[in-house]
Amino acid sequence: MIPPLGFGTAAIMGRISRRRGAQALERAHAAGIRHFDTARSYGWGEAESVVGDFLRRHVREEIRIVSKCGIVPVRPSPLLSMAKSAARWALSLAPGLKAQVARAAGAGNFQPTRTYDLDVLAGSLQTSLAELGVTYLDDLLLHNFVPDAPGVEEVGAWFKTLKRAGTIRRFGFSVEGDLRQGLAFLSAKDLLADSVVQVPVSDFLLDLPAEWRGVRFIAHSPFSFLRRQAETTRKTATLSDLLQALGGACTCDALVCSMFAADHLEANIATWRDCSLGEPRSAQQAP
Repeated sequence: MIPPLGFGTAAIMGRISRRRGAQALERAHAAGIRHFDTARSYGWGEAESVVGDFLRRHVREEIRIVSKCGIVPVRPSPLLSMAKSAARWALSLAPGLKAQVARAAGAGNFQPTRTYDLDVLAGSLQTSLAELGVTYLDDLLLHNFVPDAPGVEEVGAWFKTLKRAGTIRRFGFSVEGDLRQGLAFLSAKDLLADSVVQVPVSDFLLDLPAEWRGVRFIAHSPFSFLRRQAETTRKTATLSDLLQALGGACTCDALVCSMFAADHLEANIATWRDCSLGEPRSAQQAP
């Protein structure tokens, strides 16, 4: 089954301003997208408030909201606001400065912290709910979880409590490292059966062993994968190819993309619709 497209908000209140982010969210909703992916750490802690403003203008029950905990942003400050504004201004004048801006954003003063402390995670969740203006999350993920890190099992037990209470509909884990290792760890700890796993598109996901075919996935970063594939194989693949491959390789609930340019969104939506109808079509790839 062809997975629906989801809208990724990681860039909002980072390289994407509040105004541009709000406009892009509305365009995505008008185009039919109903899966929106965010996190407490996105936009240095400010992306969820933009998503919350968007949600207040629409029917909550018709929209799937995925957020994440476990990476805590630095506290807001005038210095951080000035740095983000300066970075957006620099990129608007010289897009080629993207690498330099990324290095500056990774400076120690602006780095988030990773934690599996349950009290901190509970506070993070309450902040997310308040910023988003919702009483529940469809999915709550442990952000970029690391297998064997102390506290993961306790987080899994806490997730199950939240689900029983109705605060979240599902729980899951964001895996950015070795997917095979992550799946094996979660399965051994009895944390995989009822969860969802969010991962970047990879060769492993597209050639998933039979033992993991029952796992529910949310995939992201399709265009980064397609660029890497083109560089290594010298063969050009399209979003259409990828959507069809995902549909046959795994149980994928959504393919999350960052689509802030109107023409990029329109091209991807058209591709998805044609794939869903069985009519392959090329799509504009993200720059």
